[in-house]
Amino acid sequence: MFKQHIAEQKPRGRPTRAECCTESECESSMRNQYFVGKRLTPDAFKVEQRYLIERRHLMNRALIGWGVVFGYPVKPGTPARHELKLPTGRISVGGGLALDAAGHELLQTDTVELQFGDMLLLDERGRQTPPSREQRDACWMLKVHYAERDMGPTTVTDPCNCEHQEWDRVCETVRYSLSPIDCEHCCEPPKCDLHCDCGTGPCCREEEGRRDRDAGEERFEHEHSRNPVHRGGCRCLCDYLSELDFNIDCDRLCVIDEPCGRVRVDLGHGVPLACVRLEVDECGCWIFGEEIEACGPRRLVKRNDVLFDLIRGCDLTRICRIGWAPWHRARHAVPWFEFAKSFGDSGPEGSYVTVDYWVEFSRPVRADTVRADCFAMTILVPEDEGGWLTPMRVPIVGVHTDEGAPDVPAGHVTRATIMVDSGWVDDAVRGRKTHFAEDQTSVEIEVLGDYMVDCNGQPVDANAIGLSAAPTGNGVPGDRFISKFHVEMRPQLKQSPFEAKQNYQGV
Repeated sequence: MFKQHIAEQKPRGRPTRAECCTESECESSMRNQYFVGKRLTPDAFKVEQRYLIERRHLMNRALIGWGVVFGYPVKPGTPARHELKLPTGRISVGGGLALDAAGHELLQTDTVELQFGDMLLLDERGRQTPPSREQRDACWMLKVHYAERDMGPTTVTDPCNCEHQEWDRVCETVRYSLSPIDCEHCCEPPKCDLHCDCGTGPCCREEEGRRDRDAGEERFEHEHSRNPVHRGGCRCLCDYLSELDFNIDCDRLCVIDEPCGRVRVDLGHGVPLACVRLEVDECGCWIFGEEIEACGPRRLVKRNDVLFDLIRGCDLTRICRIGWAPWHRARHAVPWFEFAKSFGDSGPEGSYVTVDYWVEFSRPVRADTVRADCFAMTILVPEDEGGWLTPMRVPIVGVHTDEGAPDVPAGHVTRATIMVDSGWVDDAVRGRKTHFAEDQTSVEIEVLGDYMVDCNGQPVDANAIGLSAAPTGNGVPGDRFISKFHVEMRPQLKQSPFEAKQNYQGV
């Protein structure tokens, strides 16, 4: 009986908080509960305001992130009418919005002119410290910080007829700081916050299918409905978000004494704006130099429309035009005489600057990356046996560009033309014997976008789209542009190579 009674007992969990008589403290956020007859005191309104502010800050850092949302352009200061000597020693910071790592909104509505005396000087640990003469040639990180100051002094009389002063409002504003930084770190992109390890567990195993038994026979069936590719790994995003810690010291506001009063500043969560250099003027005072890098160290918050634009590849450079566009994937073969004339007839040092084999870019591209190895032209010649197509590479010896043109930035190009060996043209195209003897002869032109880097430091998005020759691009940097077309059979020539060349020049 005793054993049966024990077996019939059901396991019981720990008592819930509702069953306890003690009242626990609120560990998340506390807000007011309103009812008829509730007495609203200053503490009640503080509870309500604190709840809304803390939840807003939590949503900012959990859903949006931190960095510059828009604005905050940093430029050298504008000289006044009485200032005849440049530089002014000041910097100009325009209006903008930023979010710091604690979730504070850093809003500045107007442009301000700042001088060295307006800066909070911080060391690598965020402590205030004055600069030394040895740091004259160093780089300095300019940051914007959340700050608040009390406004509207009000005299209040308590029940004992004692007067004391209170502040009627709080102004949320910003303050700026400078801290030394290695100049090489000014151009480093933000580090990746997402780090992935190898996923483990049943869901991370490769889908092998299942075995079903039917009429005593074992059958192996693959499940094609499941996609085995998991972007970000099987457990990467889950582990990252599960271990993410948002317990940031959000209330660490330091009191700074200023000529107009005290200001509370969050020195621990500044948002980088620019790398600047300091100089010493003839009076021995620190001033701002003219060298400003306002994009390299800046962390940016990407809005939804910007994210969609990045997915579409709006920041990428594409091939916007090609010289042989009418031939690209055409249904009919290219007439032989038009194909022969497309190679040109003159060029430096035994090379021909082709007439039709050029590409134009939507943005300037670095000239040192546009070389002959970025292009390839292959002639596919049919064989008698089996109809094999034998590939034969056209000797590309150089690239002719528009570097140095008035509208092209220095060191960049916007147009590149293939240069081929003149001896190959004279022999293979205009000679008596040629491989262009069948209607099935085809040409493949390849442009390697991975090799060419644009003015923003990104490879050219060179993917062809369908039947369209240009513009190229599928929203991913790099890749290859491949164009194909067929060439008509070359007519039989009975004249000498010199006569043939003269005839082709006259076409």
